[in-house]
Amino acid sequence: MEYAQQVLDKSGNLRGIRSRTKRFVDSVCCAYCRGRGADSRFHRDDGSKCPVCGSAGKIEVNPPVVTCLKCRGSGRENGNLTCLACRGTGVVHVPKDADTCTQCKGTGKDGVFYCIRCKGQGIV
Repeated sequence: MEYAQQVLDKSGNLRGIRSRTKRFVDSVCCAYCRGRGADSRFHRDDGSKCPVCGSAGKIEVNPPVVTCLKCRGSGRENGNLTCLACRGTGVVHVPKDADTCTQCKGTGKDGVFYCIRCKGQGIV
């Protein structure tokens, strides 16, 4: 059973940033391979396993989760590199009482670098 709760609800949408929702799920579709279970870097059926889910297509997660701000839920950075923030799952775990980061105002950025307080996720 899945239900969503608004995360950026106190401040609303912040300067064009879409609200992310907390999802209370036990597993998610692997973002890196898009649920196919095969390593998508190789476009052939030779049994190559997805490096993130190990060919399962789904990944067990600790609820609640939100879409990863760093890779925007794709599980990838710079082409085919696995996102270091979410480890390729496309989602990150947040506390149940999570709210928008007051330091970066939900952007995940603080100057040139990522926000240290929220680790670049925009939620604390």
